[in-house]
Amino acid sequence: MKSDVKAIRKTSTGSVFGGRTRLRGIILASTGSAGSVTLQDGNSVTQFQVDVPAGDVFSYNLAEDGIVFEGGMTISAISNSTVTIILDK
Repeated sequence: MKSDVKAIRKTSTGSVFGGRTRLRGIILASTGSAGSVTLQDGNSVTQFQVDVPAGDVFSYNLAEDGIVFEGGMTISAISNSTVTIILDK
């Protein structure tokens, strides 16, 4: 990763980061049954959506420049999951 990063752990919907940022990586953990996580930018456009298999934990590092979130990042939907988001700070 090229720049300073920040890790934010979330278990519910709401704001992740208030300004322009890039998603660099994500760690997902099922809390029992299968779930999902949806990340949106400040314009309410879905930028990243992923399913979380039941009983699974996995991490994913995004390609070199990650995914840009203009105007902030929010979790608009999360079910049966805990997520740790790695982003530019």
